[in-house]
Amino acid sequence: MTVCWRGLPIVIEPKADAALAELPGYLLRRAASVMMAEFATRLAPLDLRISELTVLFVAGSGEELTSSEIGQIADIKRANMPKLLDPLEHQGLIRREPLDGRRIAIIVTDKGEARLAEARKVIEQFETDLLETVPTRHRAHLIPALDALRNYGKE
Repeated sequence: MTVCWRGLPIVIEPKADAALAELPGYLLRRAASVMMAEFATRLAPLDLRISELTVLFVAGSGEELTSSEIGQIADIKRANMPKLLDPLEHQGLIRREPLDGRRIAIIVTDKGEARLAEARKVIEQFETDLLETVPTRHRAHLIPALDALRNYGKE
């Protein structure tokens, strides 16, 4: 089997691949990598990256949230927020609106709402396709298992 690492092809011997296939952390990373690459491809026509969609999705929740609050909810580091907000603002998908004092809300514009509606269709189809790859007998367990893993190390 051949995989890419930092853009370089690496041949993995079948025996080594079988050993890796028994490691849940490895399988989870590989599955996430494959799924996110596919999701990014599907979002590309909307001119949105996954991280930008995440911000737009949280900002469009109906609450007046600051960039810090959006970052906390989406688990995005504070230093990375301007790099995500600036392109969204430049595209006219969000605007910044003063709240009280120094707090500034991130508001999804009408154009942003329209893009979010398009993205939701992509998300729904992607999620449907993703679940269809999982054997039927395992689907009910997938979400609870992933949710448990999401909190790994936070206790």
